Amino acid sequence: MRRSWRRWLLFLIWGAVLVVLVNTGTGLWALKRLERKAGTPIQGAFLPHLLQPAFTLKGLNVAWQKRFQVLSGSLRVHYDPLSLLPGRKFRVQIGGRDLTVRLGDEGAASEGLSEVKIERVDGDFAFSDKDDPEIFLLDVQSPELQFHLGEKVESLH
Repeated sequence: MRRSWRRWLLFLIWGAVLVVLVNTGTGLWALKRLERKAGTPIQGAFLPHLLQPAFTLKGLNVAWQKRFQVLSGSLRVHYDPLSLLPGRKFRVQIGGRDLTVRLGDEGAASEGLSEVKIERVDGDFAFSDKDDPEIFLLDVQSPELQFHLGEKVESLH
């Protein structure tokens, strides 16, 4: 009896390790694919979520096309693992909190600000290999800046 209990426990431990490794690997793959789609490196401490296809980037730093640079904050990325397969649209939902963003020359001139504190940003995107990205939702909440585009159509969670 004792031997079967140990085998069962060993099986559970190896199963948990396998889930963590697969989830971490697909999370890193999703991050690299997101970097390719954005055309820029995305830096931050990578923290995979253990039981869901998601990860968090703490201490986020990313610059995009001289339009803006995220200097700090955290970003949670939830992705559809099946969308990592070739030929499928890459679907991601993001949620950022407490972001410090430096606006590029164009944004700073139009808003009259150079740096903005963003309390919350939510986005829902689908990227294909050939077409422009689909934006289902982009919502930015800040004391200085309010922006909303689209409506959430379905959740990946």
